[in-house]
Amino acid sequence: MLTYRVATAEDSQLYFDWANDPDTRQQSFNSAPISPETHAAWFSRRLIDANTLMFVCSNEANEPVGQVRFERKPVADIPDEIIIGVSVDARFRGKGLASELIKLGCDACREQWGAVAIHAYIKPDNQASIRSFGKAGFTFSHESGKFGVPSLVYVLPA
Repeated sequence: MLTYRVATAEDSQLYFDWANDPDTRQQSFNSAPISPETHAAWFSRRLIDANTLMFVCSNEANEPVGQVRFERKPVADIPDEIIIGVSVDARFRGKGLASELIKLGCDACREQWGAVAIHAYIKPDNQASIRSFGKAGFTFSHESGKFGVPSLVYVLPA
């Protein structure tokens, strides 16, 4: 059983390590490594941004196993598009935790922001994420090039 808590400034290094994991970089829309300075500035901005929710998920032994992040972005045809980002620590991959992190995070997001639709943008070759989001209740909506590369959009309806 996983639990979550809101990320704090003390989690910056943890998020940095997760973000720069080679597999995570490969599946990210910008696959270049992230510098410590760039990450520190980004992380500090996200912590105080009212349109961002960041959660650290831990297992029964209180080991951090991954993170779930939500960003609320106004879009022309969608008043508040909620975009989810998730990553699982390399030591805990392949154990079926991603869908559990996604479900837990979405429940926490809705506790904060109400009954909102949540959008996941996934690279077409990222079959593990496609399976995890499907298992968490997301369904395919459409293809997109929103982040400059082709992606599949999966949605968890409000």
